[in-house]
Amino acid sequence: MVKQEVYIRADGSSDIGLGHIVRCISLANMLKDDFSIHFFSLKIPDSLKNEIIQNEWDFTVIEKELDYMNELTGNEIVVLDGYQFDSDYQKLIKNKGCKLVCIDDFHDQHFYADLVINHAPGVIKDDYEGESYTKYLLGPDYALLRPEFLDNKSQEINTSKGIKNLFICFGGSDSRNLTAKILSWIPPKNYLVTVVLGNAYSHQDALNNVIEERQDLEIVIKNSLSAEEIRKELEQADLAIVPASGILFEIISAGLPVVSGYYVDNQQGIYKGFKKLGCIIDTISFERKHFSEAISIIDEDKLTIIRRNQMQAIDGLSMNRIQEEFKDLTSVCV
Repeated sequence: MVKQEVYIRADGSSDIGLGHIVRCISLANMLKDDFSIHFFSLKIPDSLKNEIIQNEWDFTVIEKELDYMNELTGNEIVVLDGYQFDSDYQKLIKNKGCKLVCIDDFHDQHFYADLVINHAPGVIKDDYEGESYTKYLLGPDYALLRPEFLDNKSQEINTSKGIKNLFICFGGSDSRNLTAKILSWIPPKNYLVTVVLGNAYSHQDALNNVIEERQDLEIVIKNSLSAEEIRKELEQADLAIVPASGILFEIISAGLPVVSGYYVDNQQGIYKGFKKLGCIIDTISFERKHFSEAISIIDEDKLTIIRRNQMQAIDGLSMNRIQEEFKDLTSVCV
């Protein structure tokens, strides 16, 4: 039986970040058993391109958007993840006859997609403007998690034992070098601090200076870890410090108390949603004052409440729900 083709269009770089492609890889893993996956990118780092190829999905580098349009026959399910894919672009896809899925953060335009996925907590259908046929998959029930984080049963074994081990990760590029700033702000308490750097991190000299200054901390630097390796690090950690991006969903899925905030606009929805659900220790926009206040209010009772709220926020069933929605699109395509 020939599988329905899913054509995923997303880009990633140190300038725009890697989150669009990372969550599309998560989506592809959810769909791979029932669909044929094909990625198209104008810009993508080699590490993510290699991950796509290792999964035996098709991959095409395009030079311009017209190249992608010319690949479409009208029989595909198209997935778009990127802020450049506006209403006019969506109409071009729909006019080809394709089914269209948009992964969104801002709900700031009219949507012509058949499905819109926004996994930020607290987003509702009334936030959107779209066609009468558009269906909205909103909130953590549709979390785009990598396979290693879809099972939230391990939340139950992450019990409080005080805070000794810290986990820090600010994504693939960390454009504002918050990694180094956070390291310099951590209180002097002999923590073991595991820092995970992404493929596009470019502030090594500044980070080395901070490491040299913080002799009171045991700092371990790890680069470009796989999802499985990150999962293992989280199981050893007592507290995470991450932004309100895709990594926050993984932290919450793992049941790890977390200090979080936002530093770019597309993180605000996730930040506000998980703050309202009581799943994070709030550091607002990662200014030093706010970070110090967040660290100072942590106690055992707060950690217990956060873990309980995290278990309620992400149930580990998002893959099942997303698979069913794509299968419904397939039945319409046939």
